[in-house]
This record gives sequence, C-alpha cells and structure tokens, in this order.
Amino acid sequence: MPRIEVHGKHFTRGGVPFRFRGVTYGTFAPRDDGHRYPSPPVVERDFRAMAQAGFTVVRTYTVPPDDVLEAARAHGLAVLAGVFFPDWRYVVGVNRAAEREVVGAAQQTVREAAERLAGRDEVLALCLGNEVPADVVRWMGTGRVTRMLQRLTDTARAVDPEMLLTYGNYPTSEYLPLGFLDFVTFNVFLERREDLRRYVTRLHHLAGDRPLVLGEIGLHAGDGEPDGEGEKRQASALDWQLEVALERGVAGTCIFSWTDEWHVGDHPVEEWRFGLTRADRSPRPSLDVATRWNDATVRDVTSHWPTLSVVICAYNEERYIDECLRHTCALDYPQLEIIVVDDGSTDATAEIVRRHPRARLVSVAHGGLSNARNAGYAAASGTVVAYLDADAYPSAEWPYYLALGFDSPTVGGVGGPNVPPVDDPVGAHRVARAPGGPVYVLISDDRAEHVPGCNMAFLKEVLVETGGCDPVYTSAGDDVDLCWKVLDRGWQIGFHPAALVWHHRRPDARAYLRQQRGYGRAEALVAARHPDRFTPLGTARWHGRIYDSFAPAALRARIYRGPFGAAGYQSVYQGGGHLLDLAHQIGVPLAVPALLLAPFGVLQPLLALPGVVALVGLLGLGLVDAARARPPRGARTGELRFRAGVAALHLAQPLVRTWGRLWHGRSARRTVSAAVELLGPAVPATGGALVLPADRQRAAIAADVIAVLRRGGLRVVGPTGWEDYDGVVRGSATIDGLLVTSAHPEGCVQLRTRLRLRTRSLLVAVLAIAIVAGLAPLVAAAMAAVVVTDVLVGLRRVGPTVRRLISAAARPRTLKA
Repeated sequence: MPRIEVHGKHFTRGGVPFRFRGVTYGTFAPRDDGHRYPSPPVVERDFRAMAQAGFTVVRTYTVPPDDVLEAARAHGLAVLAGVFFPDWRYVVGVNRAAEREVVGAAQQTVREAAERLAGRDEVLALCLGNEVPADVVRWMGTGRVTRMLQRLTDTARAVDPEMLLTYGNYPTSEYLPLGFLDFVTFNVFLERREDLRRYVTRLHHLAGDRPLVLGEIGLHAGDGEPDGEGEKRQASALDWQLEVALERGVAGTCIFSWTDEWHVGDHPVEEWRFGLTRADRSPRPSLDVATRWNDATVRDVTSHWPTLSVVICAYNEERYIDECLRHTCALDYPQLEIIVVDDGSTDATAEIVRRHPRARLVSVAHGGLSNARNAGYAAASGTVVAYLDADAYPSAEWPYYLALGFDSPTVGGVGGPNVPPVDDPVGAHRVARAPGGPVYVLISDDRAEHVPGCNMAFLKEVLVETGGCDPVYTSAGDDVDLCWKVLDRGWQIGFHPAALVWHHRRPDARAYLRQQRGYGRAEALVAARHPDRFTPLGTARWHGRIYDSFAPAALRARIYRGPFGAAGYQSVYQGGGHLLDLAHQIGVPLAVPALLLAPFGVLQPLLALPGVVALVGLLGLGLVDAARARPPRGARTGELRFRAGVAALHLAQPLVRTWGRLWHGRSARRTVSAAVELLGPAVPATGGALVLPADRQRAAIAADVIAVLRRGGLRVVGPTGWEDYDGVVRGSATIDGLLVTSAHPEGCVQLRTRLRLRTRSLLVAVLAIAIVAGLAPLVAAAMAAVVVTDVLVGLRRVGPTVRRLISAAARPRTLKA
C-alpha cells in the first residue's frame, strides 16, 4: 500500500485523493507492557467500529505499539502517531543545562519513534508534540521553542526522509513559525459557527501552500443532563463543525475523542465527556453525525451550485494546454462549461484542444489577453465565469471552493491561491519565491482587493456591468484593472484559501526577468489608467496586504498577545513588510546610480560614499531575502544555493520592472487616454490662464482637459472629491501643478495651474546639499544643479506644456443651435 503524501493543500495516496476523516484515541491507563493503550481485543473492536463509521485516520498521543499498528492496518486506518516527551514545562527557573537536557531527551525520543515507524505505510505522519503551553513558550522564548521543533524535525527526517511531520499547535501559540513542517495541525474548540469559520480561514493563511488539519474538534457532552440535552448539543455542534471544515477546505479533521475513557498521566479523566462513545463504548448521537459527514465531500455542502464556465485563454500554449485540459475536463462539478479561447495561436494549441471533447474551442484573431478574456465571457453561459491560465491546472475541488467564495450577495468576484507544481524545475521554484508574481492582496482573511488572473472568477453580470477586461492590456495588468473596476462599483471580491490551482512559473532567471520587463509596461498602463492609486514614486497604493501562497515569513509577523500575554487567541498579523518592499522597489533602482558614481571617488573621496552605502544596503537586502527564502522539500539543489538564487532575483527584479515601467510610462499615458477634442479656440489670459468656450458642464470639460494632458504624456492625478482643485499635474520630483477651472464669465470656462512646491522633497534635497557642502563643495554644487534642473523641468511641464497641449486640442467648431 503506498504511503500518504502531501499534495498542495490536501493529501493523496497512490496519486488518488486521500480523505482525512480522523478521530483521537487516548491516552489510556498504561497496560502491563507499559503502553498507554487498551488491551489488543479492545483496540481491535474500537478500530473495527471506527472503520465502520467511515473514519480513515486515528490520532494517537503516544507512539503506538505493533499490535495497535497492525489493527489499524487491518481496518484500513492511517495512524497520525504522536510523540510524548517532557518539555520545558517541567523545568523550574532558568537552567541552561536542564534546557539542553530537555532538547536532548526529546531528540532521542523522536529518533526512537521514527526508527520504529520508519517505512510503515499505515503511518500517516509523526506528530512532534502537542500544545506546548503558551506560558512556557513565552518563558523560554519563541525562537528557542521553534529551534527545538526544527531539531526534532531534522532528527526524524534523518531517519526516514519520506515520513510526514507535523506538530499539534493551538490558538494560544498560533504565532510559532513552523514553516519547516509538512502540514499544519491546530486543536481548535470554538462553540459558534461563524467564529470557527473565520478562524479556520485565517489558519489557512498561516498554512500557506500546505494542508491544514484540525487536530482536535468537538464539544463536551455535559454531565448527565435530563433527556440527553448535553449529548444532543454535542451532536449539533459537531454537525456544523464538520460542515465548516469541509466548506473551508480543511484537509482533515480529528474529532476529540473516540471514547470517554481516557487518562492524563495515571489519573482517569471523569469530568469531561467529549467521546463519540461513552466509556463502555455505547454510541452517542454524535457518532451518527460523524458517520454521515465521514462519507461526505465538499459537493455535499449544498445542493444549489451555480452554473460555472471555465474560460482558458491560450496563445501558443502547446506546451501546457493538454495538461491544463486533462485536469479541467476531469472536474466533477455539476453544470460545468469549459471554454478555450485560442487567441490566434500559430502552434498546435487549437489541434490539442480539439482532442478534448468536453472543451469548446473559440478561435479569435490575435488581439491580446484582454480581448481573449472578453470573448470567453461573451461565449459563456454560466452564472459564474472562472478564468484559468493555460499554464495552470486546477485541483479537483477548485470550482466548488470558488463557488463557495460567493458567500454574500455583495460578492461579485472570488479568487484563490496558486502554487507551482511540486515537480517543476528548481528554477521555477526560485521564481515562485521571487517578487512580482501572481500574488493576491487581502483586505481581510476572506476579502480581497486584488486576485491574480490565473485564478479568478466573477459573476457574469459583473463582467457585463464593468465591460470586462480593458483591451489596452494585451498580456498583463488586466486583472488589476478589472478588480479595481469591480470594487469601484460597490462589489466585494471574496477569497477562498482552498480554491487552489497549480501554476507553472517561468523556468529560469532569464525568462522571469523578461516577464518582469513586460509587467513593468503593464504596470505603466495601469498607473496611467488609475493614477490616483499610485504614489508619485510609481508604487501601487494598496489598501490591503500583499500575500503569496506560501507560509508567511516570521520577519513580517506581528502578534497580538493580550495584556500580560493572557489572550486565548494570540493571533499573527502580517506586518512590518512595507518598508522592506519599498527598500526593494525604490532603494534598489536608486542604488545603481550610486554605484556608478563610486569610481569617481578616485577624484573626490566623498563621491565613493553613496556607492559604499548602496553596496552595504544591497548586501543587507540580499541577506534578508536569502533568510526568508525556504527551499521546497526535496529540492535537488543545496539550500544555500537556492537561497542565494532567490536573493539575486529579489535584487534584479526591481531594476528590470522599473526599467519597463519608466520606458513605457509616457506612451502608456497616451495609450490609455482616448483622443479628445476641446471646443476652442483656447484664448490666453493674464497669469497663464486659458479661456475656453463652454459647450457643456464645467466638470465634463475638466475631465476632458485631464484626458488631453494624459494623452500628451503628463502624469495627472484626478480628483477624489475632497480637493479644491480638479487635478494634480506631476511636473517633477519637486514641482506639482494644481489644475483649477471656473465657469465664469458666462459661456466660458477658465483654467489655470497653481504652482505647488513638493516641500518634503525640496527640504530633503536642501538638507543633503547643506551636509555635503561642508565636505565637498563641488559635489554639493553638482547636487544643487540637479535640483535646479528638476525645478525648471517641473515649472515647464505644469506651465507652458499644459497650455500647449490644451491649445492644440482646443479646435474651433460650430456649435449647434
């Protein structure tokens, strides 16, 4: 029998999805051989009853002896085997020797457990402990506890590299950064449905691209309440707990527990009755609930699934389209339509599509990605249109989770994570951990500001309302633009963390950097279309936080611990990464001219200083990037080499993307702005003002003026409604022009630009010049010349250039009576 493996956010056995339906077992009073399990005949009866109830996994808290393993194998149960070792909760005071002794003893216990269980296919995984108390973690320090668990992981893998490893965590120590484990296990006891739903969703983000298992769920059945009310309450709670687990895409659940018979240490626990069966093994109503859900899949969560059309846009995708369609056409979602839009491919793409009878081919002339996506939704008959890239393929339950993401009438779109296939080359895994990829921006755990185009779905009515994707985006950027249009119309965008697709990344650095240069051009187009959503430095103004599909880096974590560290749910919040992102996207490009200036240090030593600072900064960023990069398990390259490769991509990407954005910036502003003619002529007035004939409302004329200026290559930020001007013309780093219009005298519209100094930039420049002047007057003079040039360029753009563009667009024509 093949061993169970991790496959994305779920498990497989022999390439077939493995349904993780678990129940906890023990601990029990020690028997004669010292093992904390019932006698073999009782274990045999218990496991037979578990199998009959549809359970596939039994979780133990100590290493099971051979008779338990053999009984599990005989009844088709996989064992999630726990390892017990005394942790630091038994150490008094601060005793380094005792602390080291705890770690050493734990490693020996784990080594012995791994040796006993190595290679056994009935063992699902080894659980390296359970719920180290939060106070102990706080006392010893998060880093020390994490390092111990890392050592235990390394110890077990040295014995059996293929054995899956996890740790039984709980909400009070949620913040432990355990990205080295194969899957995430949390014991969660919540008594309200919405609380559990919210918490499971946030746990998915901590799990990243790994499976999430609820290691303990359930409810106390009460203390002999009349008419069995406590047991009915237990059954009712378990019913919605298991439903939420399925609906949220949890990879597995372990119900706590099989029986009321259990011990802590040598003492029986009699006041808590969590068992599906009583101590005498008589069943409770909750066992019937568990049996029913054990046989269920996500398809059983509801009987009303919206019709769904999958649209795959392909241009010369003969390499991947067959793989994409094999998986997509195998989906069992009811009333699923599959449409492939061939965007004028010149290879065998269309021929390969015709080999898949379930897919409908729509051929269009080559017009770019947005045109293809629009053709796809126009041909779709489904209520929901799900976009899937041709170089991606869906997980088996992908469409169900997308549909479940539409959990409110205000949700108009839904997205999910995307991860590289495990067998992709190492270069692709480096690229997957580099910046600029298909990330998503979350406002909350289940609401997004942006979802990437490789895995996004929208109600068809929303696509019709928004006009779909803007054809100006031929290869990228359309998803960002579409998401913002959807949000601007009052819709929400949902996010389901289990709606996963496998997405091939570029296979090497050259292909990746070429892609990033194209993304720079697309970013310039998006910035031209939405200038109010970008900073003056060209970076996007996201309201949410950027997430990728991997486990979050500990460097970005902020933790709410509660007063005195007493919060029951000590949650991790992703923070502290904004400055790091700015250091890459702005600092790295600025470091290049500083490095180029360094050789002139031979003439003036001070000129070498910026280069030295830039070099130190780049090395520091590289070290941070390398520390945050985690190689995929089984990568065929050294860890150090992998981390260095990811760090190099982190430093190269901002240069290439910035180059693409700047190179195409002016042309992008012309491209996205339609040609507009103003009623003229534009008559010059005193103070640099212009007077135009008023053929309509002033606001409409002002909007056209902004379009004219953008088409002329100027960067203009439109109004938000809070200003006393109509737009901001970005003249330079130090100069802005505030565009102001007024409908007077009657029949005319006057316009002018008010000069506004960007005082912060000027003050920084002046301060820098003043500091340098005392050390190197010539360098200070050169810096002053640069600032003066910037001021002059800005003055020209917000003054003469604005007037020239408006005058050229204002053509006299006859007004209709």
